[in-house]
Amino acid sequence: MNKTISVIRIAILFALGMVVFLLIFGEEQDANLLTWTFRFIVDKAVGFGTMFLIARLYKRWSKVDPWLIAYDKMCEEVMEKPNPMCIKDSED
Repeated sequence: MNKTISVIRIAILFALGMVVFLLIFGEEQDANLLTWTFRFIVDKAVGFGTMFLIARLYKRWSKVDPWLIAYDKMCEEVMEKPNPMCIKDSED
């Protein structure tokens, strides 16, 4: 049951991310300037609002979902011990 809920939560975050990508980076195709401007503003506003929703959902779910907790822990471990190949020397 917990795996199913985790997969559903991750799928929701992924689907919302795709919506954000399409709305923010999408191109309007209206010939009328007023309609184009209105749709441009609305699409970008909805895209940024959805991005805010993703951040809120992730913040809330990362406290209770075991997969998201493990992901956060893994990211923290990488930040504490980065790959030595990616660290720039002070000599460079």
